[in-house]
Amino acid sequence: MKNKKTGLLTLLLCYSFVLAAQVQVSKEPRHKKTLENKYIRLLDVNIEPGDTSLFHIHSTPSVFVHFTTTVVCSQIKGKEWVTAKNTAGNAWYRSFVNDTLVHRVSNCDTVPFHVTDVELLSPYNPAKKLQPLPFIVLFENEKVIAYRLTAAAFNNQIIKGRGPMIAELVTGSEVKLHNKNGKELSRLRAGKYVYIKPGTAFYFSATGDAAINMVLFEIK
Repeated sequence: MKNKKTGLLTLLLCYSFVLAAQVQVSKEPRHKKTLENKYIRLLDVNIEPGDTSLFHIHSTPSVFVHFTTTVVCSQIKGKEWVTAKNTAGNAWYRSFVNDTLVHRVSNCDTVPFHVTDVELLSPYNPAKKLQPLPFIVLFENEKVIAYRLTAAAFNNQIIKGRGPMIAELVTGSEVKLHNKNGKELSRLRAGKYVYIKPGTAFYFSATGDAAINMVLFEIK
């Protein structure tokens, strides 16, 4: 009987360890939740050279932006490690609804790895047909439109009547967000982001001479 109890306890401890080692991405320690509201949950991910995340689960539609050019190794649970080079400014979308991903990520480079994972929690107005803004469209689907903005796009044109947005500055000295009357609402530096509430009337301006590379996500 004593041996059976010991065996059961060992099994429970092992099971608990497996559960602890496989968490939702929002609970993974290197994925810092820095913003959450009705529409999005923004996870700011920083992994130092040689460091590895826990196995974590992606099951929510998400958009990503890389802030660094870094060689990263990743392992889907039960499979071999795969190495890839991630490039600063790269942005993409993945549904994860029918292809839940359980993996871990390791920084195999000598420079930090910085990426944001923006989970799309709720639509804004899916019944309204949304015409793209006058910027370069990176991709569009039923949930989001992604744009690329450079300094040439900052012509003080006021944007209004849109849904929630996230602006993320990859490179450039500084970008300012103004309301329709010209009042400064926020300053955005490289590696940072700003959330723009639904219905905000705004425009961007750039300061300095450094090349601007910014990604703007608009939630449908």
